[in-house]
Amino acid sequence: MTLRLTLRVGRRLAMGIASITMAAQGGMCLADEKPVIDIGRQRELFLDDHLIDKLDGAQLVLHPPVPQEIAINHDEPWEGSTCAYHTVFKDGELYRLYYRGGWGYHIYCYAESRDGVHWVKPKLGLFEFKGSKDNNIILMGEGTESFAPFKDANPNSAPDAPYKAFAVHCKNDPPGSLGAFKSVDGIRWARMGDKPLITKGHFDSQNLAFWDTVRQRYVEFHRWYQIYPGSDMEVRDIMTSTSTDFLNWTEPPVTLEYPGSPPEDLYTSQIVAYHRAPHLFLGFPKRLLPFRWIPGNKMEGLSDGVFMSSRDGRVFKRWTEAFIRPGQNRERWFNRNNMTAWGIVETAGSIPGCPRELSLYSTEGYYETMSVKLRRFTMRLDGFVSVNAPMRGGELLTKPLVFAAPEKSQPEPVRPADPIVRTEEKPIIGKAALVFKEPAVLPIPSAQELGSQVTFAVHVRGISAMTGRRFFAAYDGGQLKEGDRKLVFDAAVYSVPDGPAIRFIYSGMETVVPRSKVGGSLWDKKVHHLAATWDDGEVTIYVDGRKVGTGGRKGAGALSMADKLRFGEGYPGPLHFERPFAGDHHDAMVDDILVLRRVLSEEEIARMAKDGALTAVDPGKDKGVLYSMEEDPNVGRRVRDHLSADGSSDTELPPGGIEWGEVQLLVNYSTSAAGSVRCELQDEQGHPLPGFSLADSDLIYGDDIERPFSWRGRTELKSLVGKPVKLRFELKDADLYAIRFGQKP
Repeated sequence: MTLRLTLRVGRRLAMGIASITMAAQGGMCLADEKPVIDIGRQRELFLDDHLIDKLDGAQLVLHPPVPQEIAINHDEPWEGSTCAYHTVFKDGELYRLYYRGGWGYHIYCYAESRDGVHWVKPKLGLFEFKGSKDNNIILMGEGTESFAPFKDANPNSAPDAPYKAFAVHCKNDPPGSLGAFKSVDGIRWARMGDKPLITKGHFDSQNLAFWDTVRQRYVEFHRWYQIYPGSDMEVRDIMTSTSTDFLNWTEPPVTLEYPGSPPEDLYTSQIVAYHRAPHLFLGFPKRLLPFRWIPGNKMEGLSDGVFMSSRDGRVFKRWTEAFIRPGQNRERWFNRNNMTAWGIVETAGSIPGCPRELSLYSTEGYYETMSVKLRRFTMRLDGFVSVNAPMRGGELLTKPLVFAAPEKSQPEPVRPADPIVRTEEKPIIGKAALVFKEPAVLPIPSAQELGSQVTFAVHVRGISAMTGRRFFAAYDGGQLKEGDRKLVFDAAVYSVPDGPAIRFIYSGMETVVPRSKVGGSLWDKKVHHLAATWDDGEVTIYVDGRKVGTGGRKGAGALSMADKLRFGEGYPGPLHFERPFAGDHHDAMVDDILVLRRVLSEEEIARMAKDGALTAVDPGKDKGVLYSMEEDPNVGRRVRDHLSADGSSDTELPPGGIEWGEVQLLVNYSTSAAGSVRCELQDEQGHPLPGFSLADSDLIYGDDIERPFSWRGRTELKSLVGKPVKLRFELKDADLYAIRFGQKP
């Protein structure tokens, strides 16, 4: 099931400007403005409506984790069918797991792993069980009904207490209270202090605490029973308090709030500060329905796992849909199963070669089998909730955000290799040519309004036979149709024996030359010359100086393109290529790129095909563009136009792939093969920022944990640091999980 969230923008108030600070949200606002949220350098997950101004055709969707293998089977004599209250965390290179042993034995046990997948129960030799110390017991007797250890992240933690724990039923403590333990190594534990720490609550659950690295304090969560207003049902709930020293806690503890969620029995809390965004609290309570029953069960009571999140540790957005369902596994439909362990850890991807993922652990087989089993579940990093849109499309608009530059310790961005380079090694014509080492676009300036008589020509070598290859194009994608003023001149490969080989299309008028007319193959790694003329709508196509096809419509008039003309591909950015000019496992070469504002004769085109463009044009009189690559190699990335009668149309060789900026918008997203994401940056009033409009946005598709967004190949956002901006995302069959401003490692 999904939750759809749509926020409406209220009418702007014509009031004087008054500044206020929103401490809880890390933001600021003006009296006539929406709150500006300062996200600094932190990663923000789309867990709730905190960042969202409006959703149109999109919705927030909860994503359940995927069940994997049984991580550990509690089949030792001191374990059995009542093992519970698991705690897991990563400690350096070691994964640690703590859990209650068999209920009647009053023990706590320990296991460890090097990968979070394969677990061992070390023989610690600390406590004797039925005459032997050959076991993994770390605690016996005092404090073993519920024991929740953690590695203390407080930099001022005492040297003898790097590991701490809350425990129930500590020696000399009154019934119904929480005590504390400490450890130097996470294995050998001793009582911490001589008095109970918290006494208000009902502690027959997994009561937990940890150091909040963002707010610089300890925070704890423990069980509480309460009757909600308007209800006569008493439910298990959660209370919280804070401390600066772990021994003295704020009184009285307060109850968590869940706006919009109904009263439910929350058996545990399992709240953590999410390690990739520690300002966010995530909770994975076990929800108990005490009076539900499945035929064949020995006891009443069914459970599942739910998900909730908070930005202050007090008010939580709690999903009523299950996060972990019992599923088709019968053992998860027994009483009090599906208890998620306290803790999330990163592990290697379940599929070789895939990114690291999150692992959670959940119980099955409790009470009604011989032994409890702990099953591992996995999910993508940050993948709890997403903004989702179907293929028909949807949009997300954020509230105004302010972000910071990354810390100076970040390495300098790495500039990728240039995709097009000038070479003098085995040139086609003359002494130099261009080599396309990877798909790229070479812009041709001042070539949108070309007139009614035009010649296009180029020398090529080594183009790929794998698919079509674009030569000249003024085309931004989509279907080519009459009147659209889009132009395409390319070589196309189709599976039919005599399918099209050369195409020239303008405004829906298509001239096609079949492969049988071309004579030989364009993909034989030899030099070939391609030309097309436009004479008031009449099209003539040439291959290697020979006329091979005609078409078009007389009287169609001038070539007036709706988009800028380019060589190599029609799309505006380097992140989407349909038919890129490229080689097949080798480099593709090009020379004498010509766009001439007159129609050359068949004899002139034949001479040009043999000896080069400069034998057929007059650089001092002819108008248009000619890139012959014969300029001084010291001119750097500039390619000179040799037709000067109508002014220079020099161009620049494009930089390699994306220019990685010092400050980038990094997104965690996923699309289908047909889906996509685009992004627009707006000012506070909702106006697109120059150069960052939706039209400037490069179309991205795929599945990435942290991908830089780019606008016409540019990712640098350093100029926007500290300035309020809105993000407008256009999503098609896509999920957006998280964003941050920074630099990809």
